[in-house]
Amino acid sequence: MSVNKTISPVAAGPSNHAADVQTPRKTVVRHVLPLFSDVLSDGFVLDVLAARRVGHTWAESGRGLERLLEAVQKLTADLVDKALNRPDLRDSGTRCLAAQRISELGNRILVELTRGFAEAGTTAPDHEEPTRRKQAELLLSGAATPAADRTYAVVAVATAELDPAVVDEAFRAHAGEDTLTLLADGGGHVLVPALDKADAVHRTGKVLDALGGTARAALVWPGNRSVSACRSVADDILAEATSLEFAPAVHVLDDVLLEFAAAHEPVVSNALLKVIQPLLAQPVLWETLQVLLAEDGNRGKAAERLIVHRSTVDYRLQRIGQLTGHSPCTVRGLRLLATASAMHRLAELRRSAA
Repeated sequence: MSVNKTISPVAAGPSNHAADVQTPRKTVVRHVLPLFSDVLSDGFVLDVLAARRVGHTWAESGRGLERLLEAVQKLTADLVDKALNRPDLRDSGTRCLAAQRISELGNRILVELTRGFAEAGTTAPDHEEPTRRKQAELLLSGAATPAADRTYAVVAVATAELDPAVVDEAFRAHAGEDTLTLLADGGGHVLVPALDKADAVHRTGKVLDALGGTARAALVWPGNRSVSACRSVADDILAEATSLEFAPAVHVLDDVLLEFAAAHEPVVSNALLKVIQPLLAQPVLWETLQVLLAEDGNRGKAAERLIVHRSTVDYRLQRIGQLTGHSPCTVRGLRLLATASAMHRLAELRRSAA
């Protein structure tokens, strides 16, 4: 008999101040709620190490334990309440016994979370060694430099709705235990120890696969650059890849070279924005250009996606050329319009972020 099937994940978190407790609630739903599965079955045994790992990971993320424990207590109370009101348990004694077992399990999980949290604090004797998060902060800010025998690839990540603790765990599992993370809701930065750029891309790709293919990353291999300088470049690559609507993957500078160069030269980026400006008032022409770019300039495929005749697409492309001064029917013109479109989307992205 599974408790998991009797409660909605929404019930696992407080109903107010959602922004303050969002991360604890997500962690509880994803990592603690499954521990209650089959609690009422004979022979049930708590996965102690799993509960302890949650506390350990939580400590390494640099957050306090109080809110996580509050979220677990709230979950336990919700499960107890549901057990006491379960229609399939007709006997009140059976319902009370179920509630008691759930309550006892909740208390045991609280103990193991606390132990895991405390154990993480003992990994640096007398606090001589900084935490992984602090190390990442120092390196990314330029306040410290990597050890002579260690080279890090700098990775900027956009993780959407993923819990930072989950992302951290994935990087440690698939990119190496020495990976350093500085994460928050929505993304952050990661330092991946690797032999070379190809190794770093491979490791980061495995992480994205493990996260379910929803995260996007931008990776910079240091070369002669400092870690802090690489961080800035990685952020820009990620912004370019997002503005170009690339699929979630590991992106490097070569993927956005033209757009990166244009974005870092105000005279060029402003000129490109002026080129694309006339199309912004023409939704049909703008859509046609975006579909053509998505189909790598193939007008036949663009017509199929737009569900129009090929001659209609040709007419629209002619109008685009007249309005912008650059024909999308030529390689040079299409490349320029693609870069100009990316500059527009990047400007919109930055305005939204601001």
